[in-house]
Amino acid sequence: MPVLLASQCRAARAMLGLSQKDLAHLAEVGSRTLADFETGTRSPHHRTLKAIRQTLETAGILFIDGESHLGPGVRLNSKEHPALMPSMEPHTPELRQELSPDATL
Repeated sequence: MPVLLASQCRAARAMLGLSQKDLAHLAEVGSRTLADFETGTRSPHHRTLKAIRQTLETAGILFIDGESHLGPGVRLNSKEHPALMPSMEPHTPELRQELSPDATL
C-alpha cells in the first residue's frame, strides 16, 4: 500500500480543518505539489508523501490500512481537538490559534 492516498490526505485535512496551504506549510512541501497530489495530477516523491503523512499524524490523525473487506481511511487519534494536542507544540502557534481560537497558548 502507498505511504499516503490522495483520498486519505483530503479526509485528514478536512478532519483537522486545515487548508491545503496550511498543510503544505506545516509539512514543508509546495502548496502546488499538495494540490496536484490531491487531485491526482501529480505523484509526489516518496519523501514528500512521508512528510505529509508524518505531519498529519503529528496533528492527530490515525491512518487505517485497508483490510480485506474495508478500504483504507483515517480517523482522529484523540478525543480532544487535534490543535490542542501536545504533539502540535513544535508547530506554528498562529496555526494552533486559528484552529482553536479559544485555546490559551
